[in-house]
Amino acid sequence: MKRPTRCFVLAGALLLSSAAKAHQAHTHGQARVDIAVDGEVLSVQLASPLMNLFGFERLPRNAAETMAVRQAVGRLRRGEALFVTPAAADCRLASASLDFGALGDGLLAADGSPPEAARSRSDAHADLDAAYTFHCGNPSALHELEFRLFEAFPAIRRVTVQLLAPAGQAGATLTPANARVKW
Repeated sequence: MKRPTRCFVLAGALLLSSAAKAHQAHTHGQARVDIAVDGEVLSVQLASPLMNLFGFERLPRNAAETMAVRQAVGRLRRGEALFVTPAAADCRLASASLDFGALGDGLLAADGSPPEAARSRSDAHADLDAAYTFHCGNPSALHELEFRLFEAFPAIRRVTVQLLAPAGQAGATLTPANARVKW
C-alpha cells in the first residue's frame, strides 16, 4: 500500500502547486515548471504566458502569426526535446497535453475563424498550461533534467522550478546560463 499512498501525495502536491500557479503573476519572460518523480514516472507541468511562446497573446491575425503558432505548438508537443533526461534513465515521453485556455479552440482552427468565446477575450492576457508524462526504464539514473525551453523559446528568460522527488522537495530558478535542475 506504500506505492498508492506516495502517488496520492504526489498528486496532492501537484494539485496544490496548480492552485498556487493560479495566483502567480502573469509576467512576460518568465515561466513556471513543476516536476514530480514517482518511481518510473516523471511528470512535468509547464505554465507560461503565450507572449513567451508566440510573441503575442491573442488569436493570430495573419498568415505569419498562424505559422508562428503552428511552429510553437509543434515544439511544445515534443516534450522530450524541451525537457531532456539523462540517457541512462531511458525516459520516453508517454503523453503531452497543451491547454491554451479560452484561445485554445481558435488557435489552430482550420478555417482561421476564432470561436466566439476566444473573440471576446482576444485582448486579455493568455497563458499555456502544459503537462508532460515520461516513463523511465531506469529511474535510479534519473537525477537531473535539462531545460531546452530557453533554446526553443528565447523570450523565456527565467523559469521558476518546484521539484518533488523521492529525496524530497526543492526549488530553483533557472536561466539560459543555468538551465539544469538536479536532485
